[in-house]
Amino acid sequence: MTPKLLLAVTLLALPALSRAETADTQQLKPLSDVRISMQRMLRSSEGRYFLSLYAGVWNPHASLYDLVEQSETKLKGRQKADQLTLKSVDADGVENGQYQLTGTLNSNTGQLKALLLAANRPVQQSVEFEPAIKVSNKPNFIFKFYGAEKINQPDSAALKKIDIINKDNNTVTQSLVGFNAFAKSIGYMDINFDGYYDIILSDISQARTIKDKHYIYWIYNPKTQYFQRSPQLENIVGFPNLHGEKQQIDFGNGQLYQVENGLLNRMN
Repeated sequence: MTPKLLLAVTLLALPALSRAETADTQQLKPLSDVRISMQRMLRSSEGRYFLSLYAGVWNPHASLYDLVEQSETKLKGRQKADQLTLKSVDADGVENGQYQLTGTLNSNTGQLKALLLAANRPVQQSVEFEPAIKVSNKPNFIFKFYGAEKINQPDSAALKKIDIINKDNNTVTQSLVGFNAFAKSIGYMDINFDGYYDIILSDISQARTIKDKHYIYWIYNPKTQYFQRSPQLENIVGFPNLHGEKQQIDFGNGQLYQVENGLLNRMN
């Protein structure tokens, strides 16, 4: 029998901060250099292409899957405002001239209007991408980060609190606390393939480092409209590489899971 993990659990109540936690968060300082690594899973309107896109970072990159030819192409490039230019690269990250994808990304809707140029085709192909999993009430969040200096490492900080802010009305909807995480970056991606983005932090508690590949998961629950922590996922060691075209998660070391109806099924 393959083990199954429940990805979405019922949030019974939001825990109140204890006095110790309140005192601790009052001593935190704002962190301004936390990078948000956001993975968008997009599908072309005609259904042929699936694009796993990391944009809004200094080195935008993507994987383009041709679902007809069953092929995958790695892309890297640059982004200026909402304009993307990505070119195909080989396994060593060197441009190979096979494909070029250029377009305009709407960061709010996730829609990407692009031109795809292939070396074996005479003309550019117009391709419109949209979120692979559509939801009508996706929230629009921004984040504020807070941390504290690590013991014996005065030049290094630990991320200890995240304020979730509704971008539409600029109000704090939730504050995430009770963790020690790597302070340079967070992951923002749809772990359970339900159309809503979840938060992934690199766990550095208990003398762990990012090389240990222990992660903290805050899964967004659209019913409660809050992020809730997932102890089940945190028991898995390894970074979650999402394969949205198959709705699979590869944690490495042979740990491949299929997501079905909110359940995480280990594959043999």
